[in-house]
Amino acid sequence: MPTLSTPTLTLGNTVNNKRNVTVAGSVSFDAGDVGKTYRLEIKLFGDDFSGDKLPSGDSVFDDELYTYSFAGVSPLPRPYKVLAVAAAGTVNYSEVRTIDVGLLDEDGGVIMTNTDPPLPIPRKDEVYARVTVSGAPVSVNSPTIDASFGI
Repeated sequence: MPTLSTPTLTLGNTVNNKRNVTVAGSVSFDAGDVGKTYRLEIKLFGDDFSGDKLPSGDSVFDDELYTYSFAGVSPLPRPYKVLAVAAAGTVNYSEVRTIDVGLLDEDGGVIMTNTDPPLPIPRKDEVYARVTVSGAPVSVNSPTIDASFGI
């Protein structure tokens, strides 16, 4: 069964309203994993703390902000990277995506200070990465049957 290290999350400088966001870590596989295929998924979440001054309409639950996409065999990207285990050991990953800062703004809007004149200050945003490794699902389709409606 694979084990994950605690991932690191790095936010690069803002350039043209975009930031490079890097998630890195490692996955360790044992001998029982050899020959199996797993999926590596990376998602970014906004963390809402109890003391946050949340905008109206924002629940206290963490907000899913972004899902990393990976190239697949089809022209469409998929939300996971395939990890085929050829040998026991550790596999390092480092995934960088350029993300619009608006997507990372989990507590949008501003707070007005109690100064004269009042000054708008952006709400503080807290972001974390969740990395998941799961077994590749096995699925099969039934034969197609006539549903007896339509032309």
